[in-house]
Amino acid sequence: MEIVTSLVIVVVGVVATGDWKVVEANDVHSPVALFEMLAEVAAAIAGYLVVVYGMEYRSLPLEFRFSRWKGLIVGGVIGFVAIALCVGILALTGNYRILGLNTHYNPWMDIISMGICAGVAEEIMMRGMLLRLVEEWLGSWGALAVSALVFGLMHMGNQDGTLWGGLAIAIEDGILSAALYFVTRSLWVCIGEHAMWNIAEGPIFGSIVSGNGKQDSWLVAQWSGPDIMTGGSFGLEASIVPVILMGAAGIALMVYAQCKDMLVRPAWVRKRHMVDC
Repeated sequence: MEIVTSLVIVVVGVVATGDWKVVEANDVHSPVALFEMLAEVAAAIAGYLVVVYGMEYRSLPLEFRFSRWKGLIVGGVIGFVAIALCVGILALTGNYRILGLNTHYNPWMDIISMGICAGVAEEIMMRGMLLRLVEEWLGSWGALAVSALVFGLMHMGNQDGTLWGGLAIAIEDGILSAALYFVTRSLWVCIGEHAMWNIAEGPIFGSIVSGNGKQDSWLVAQWSGPDIMTGGSFGLEASIVPVILMGAAGIALMVYAQCKDMLVRPAWVRKRHMVDC
C-alpha cells in the first residue's frame, strides 16, 4: 500500500510540474518560463522529500547524498560525449554542417532552464521516484520499462511533440538514464547526464530540444536530409542515430549490471526465494 501511495504522489508531481502541457516556442526562453521551471524543480524536490522522509522514513537517502555531488561531472561527461558522438556521425553522413559561430548568443537562460532545471526536476521525478519505487515492485527491468515509457510519452506534449519523438526519447535516454542509475545508484550522475545532454544538444550544437522549437546556439548549424536522420522539427532526439547508439549503450549497461548482480528482482520472485530458503 505504501508503494501505491508513493506512486500516486509521483503521478501528481509529474502533472503538477507541468510536463504534460503544450509550451509555445517563444515561451521556453522567457523569464516567465524560467520561473515556471524553477517552480517545477521545487515541486519535484518537495515530492521527493515527502516520499523519502514522510513515507519511507529514510534520513540519508544514498542516491541523493550531497557528498556524492561529483557524480554530476561523470554524468555531464557521459551526456556530452553521447550528443557529440551522434552529431559527429551525422556530420560524416552529410546531415549536419557547422556554418559559423554565434558570438552574440547569451546561453545562460537556456542552460538554466533547459539544462539545469529540466535535468533536476525530471530526474528526481523519473529516476529518483518513479524508477526507484516501481523497482521495489516489478524489479529493475520492469521499472526500466515503465519509467522509460512514461519519460518518453511526457515529451509528446511539447510544441512539436510526436509519438515517434516520445518513443525515441524512451529508447535512447529513458533506457540509458535508468541503466546509469542502476549501475551507480546515484541521482547526481543521472542529473548531470540529462542536463548536459540538453545543453550540448541545444545551446552548443544547435539542435531543437525535444520538440520545443528553434533556438539560438553557439554553433550555427545546418541540418539537412530526411527527418529520420536529422529528427525534423522534434530535434536530434528523434534521429535514428541516437536511438540506435544510446539505446544499445543503455542495454549494454543493463546487461553489465545484470552480470554484476546490481539489479533487483521482482517482489514476488524475492518473496518466493525467501520462502524456499
